[in-house]
Amino acid sequence: MSDFRMDDVKRAFASSEERLPKNAAAVLVPLLERHGEVYLLFQVRAKTLRSQPGEISFPGGRIDPGEQPKQAAIRETKEELNLSDTNIEVIGTLEPLVTPNRSIIYPYVGILTAEEIHPSPMEVDHIFFVALSDLVAAEPIQGEMEWRIRPGKTVPTDRLANRDAYLDRTYKTVEHFYEHEEYLIWGLTAKILRQMLRTLTQY
Repeated sequence: MSDFRMDDVKRAFASSEERLPKNAAAVLVPLLERHGEVYLLFQVRAKTLRSQPGEISFPGGRIDPGEQPKQAAIRETKEELNLSDTNIEVIGTLEPLVTPNRSIIYPYVGILTAEEIHPSPMEVDHIFFVALSDLVAAEPIQGEMEWRIRPGKTVPTDRLANRDAYLDRTYKTVEHFYEHEEYLIWGLTAKILRQMLRTLTQY
């Protein structure tokens, strides 16, 4: 291996830029006003999708190369709900979330102004609405989930400092489950929802 000088290192990184993680995604928490009351829109993912078919989510998806998270949240909302730019007003952002598979989700809060919404059947089975006041007043079910991590055969566990902590590690998290009619809202959608509700009630 050739020797490196500091100038060599600087040249190697001279053209580098800040980049988003490869699996980063963005979502929009969509608000609508109907008859003087504010509602949240939820969508049930199409049952033909490979990933999480039939699950409840907010509009969103993978951030394309060269795209910023906010742009991705708007684009995905337009594609999934068949809306135009003029129907979407982004009013704020929430703290990014890290998923169990180490990807990052950037959530935004927005207002939809379309009188009628006809989602894309390729991506959305159907949509439903929940009054914001009902969600603020709700007492979600709480349940503990466990995630277990075990090292693979090629991991040099005998050389790890504090090795016993990594041989069979269990992470415990408290999940919240929001009930609305026949729907159960949980997982990342519920985490984003709770963060949005906390921001609203602390205002």
